Amino acid sequence: MQLYKSRTFGDYFSDTFSFLKQNGKHFYKNYFIVNGVFILTLLVVVFIFSKLYTSYLTFDSYSTQNGVFSPSFIDNNPILFLLLFLAFFGLLLLVGIINYAYTPIYFILYEKHTGYNFTKQEIIKALKANAGKFFIYLLAGLLLAIPVFIFAFIACTVLIVTIIGIPLVLIVLSWLAQFYFIAFIEYLKTDKGVFDCFSYSFSMAFKKFWATNGCVSLFYIIVQAVQTIITMIPYLIAMGAIVVGADSYTDTSQQTTVPFVTIITAIYVLSFFLNLFLITVLQMNQGIIYFSLKEDTESINAKSIIDEIGTS
Repeated sequence: MQLYKSRTFGDYFSDTFSFLKQNGKHFYKNYFIVNGVFILTLLVVVFIFSKLYTSYLTFDSYSTQNGVFSPSFIDNNPILFLLLFLAFFGLLLLVGIINYAYTPIYFILYEKHTGYNFTKQEIIKALKANAGKFFIYLLAGLLLAIPVFIFAFIACTVLIVTIIGIPLVLIVLSWLAQFYFIAFIEYLKTDKGVFDCFSYSFSMAFKKFWATNGCVSLFYIIVQAVQTIITMIPYLIAMGAIVVGADSYTDTSQQTTVPFVTIITAIYVLSFFLNLFLITVLQMNQGIIYFSLKEDTESINAKSIIDEIGTS
């Protein structure tokens, strides 16, 4: 697929799904190879926390129940569980960074190879090579978050006060997402300074404002609708089972609480994996928009064609 191309509102949609159709197998195969270990480790930690939470629901605090998951063990080892929480937070941050960086890195390699003719080793190499940039971007993004979020908050407040502007709040949030994404991929692609990339992104994010941010907004709605529908089905089934068997749920015994918490944990895991998949689809859309806006601004593809004619 040609990345550098001027697009309309409808093209942003169609080209996103075309990119997913053409490259989805290669994209997600390498995605789970690169992120798989971190994701599985995170899920193990989530399982441990869910077991700890279940132990508090199913055992009395003065119970003689022994083991790692007993309340007495937890109460007697606060430092251990503080360290466990910090490790969980650090792992969550790492997974978040890799997950956010994967799609931009993929697009950069896709552009470089004019297709998906690259391997997981190249993706891993690119991620490692840009590790320093990830953290510089994160720090710069946090620093800019104060004025940017104040601006977004004021804009959202004005829209909410006018009532009829409430639906446009999503446009503001979409612009915010575009602002950070464009700055990030531009920072990874070029030798510009991080704040130069944010400045570049600020100007780019206002080009074709309604078409680009309207498209991102609709993708947000689609993502949330799909995730809600898929995760609510098992949740409603579980809640229905509780209502039907309400007479047997008169206490918080282990026989009744553990299955319920297990179902909730399973729904969380399903939601987590689904969210990873849907966020990458949303980022694909943002990537398509980025290359399109870059073509509109810098005419990269048009200049390339002229150079090829001159060479011939």
